[in-house]
Amino acid sequence: MKKIILIESDPYQINLYRRVFAKTGFDVELATTKEEMLEELRQIRNGDSAKPDLVLLDFVLSDGHGVEILKAIKKNFLTKEIPVFAVTNYQNPDLERQMIQSGVMPEKYLVKAHHTPAQMIKTINNFFEKEKTDQIKTILS
Repeated sequence: MKKIILIESDPYQINLYRRVFAKTGFDVELATTKEEMLEELRQIRNGDSAKPDLVLLDFVLSDGHGVEILKAIKKNFLTKEIPVFAVTNYQNPDLERQMIQSGVMPEKYLVKAHHTPAQMIKTINNFFEKEKTDQIKTILS
């Protein structure tokens, strides 16, 4: 079972994604604040928690900006390989430039208003399927 961490602080979005993910077979954990996720990252780095297969990250959180979490994931050698999808309504061209300049980018940037939860699940499934195909190709070559 694939482990996904959803970082979201909006109660409506949390309930929506919980209902949708409950039907997918994914093991979904929730972090509602930047601090909760930074603590989860500390536990992963210490070996006290398993790495997730995917992080779904909203950039707008009640206690800070999700880009700080993205940097914390991508700048540490123990967690930098964890794929991160930005799942947010926050769009800012300056932010994208800053992420590029700092060398931290999510694997995908999904705007909530443009993707239904069903479309997100399809995108996630496609990502995992492609990842599996890429692993098989690597083994065979």
